[in-house]
Amino acid sequence: MLAPFGLKGELKVQPLTDNPARFAAKSRLWADEQPVTVASARAAAGHLYVRLKGFGDRASVEKFRAALLQVPEAALPPLPDGQYYRFQLIGLTVVDRAGALLGTLDEVIETGANDVYRVRAADGAELLLPALGDVIVRVDLDARRMVADPPDWR
Repeated sequence: MLAPFGLKGELKVQPLTDNPARFAAKSRLWADEQPVTVASARAAAGHLYVRLKGFGDRASVEKFRAALLQVPEAALPPLPDGQYYRFQLIGLTVVDRAGALLGTLDEVIETGANDVYRVRAADGAELLLPALGDVIVRVDLDARRMVADPPDWR
């Protein structure tokens, strides 16, 4: 979410989803940690303008400035094997094939060709791993662990 818009409680939203139906009227979302219901939504100039049920003016939606609108996890459709939601990857412990700790995955970066995983080591050093099958060997969400074969150029 970017900011309140106008005087009637609309919020200017930058969608981060490829599913615009997530913002349909009556959709249940979370604005940070508060459950909300979409009253209406309209698209214009690459943004969505969303009104939330029970929030009818600018002052009432000001608290949502810079909030992240999210779908409840239980409402997400299952993904095919080998595909993951970004929130599932953030925080994974990343090790190499030998089990040596590389760090913690702290960001998924969209590059256009493929995503890149930023892994931060305990000393603050960062490692960028392309999200490719020959680099990301295994993801175990239950164990909160990713096995990677980092390129030699690191």
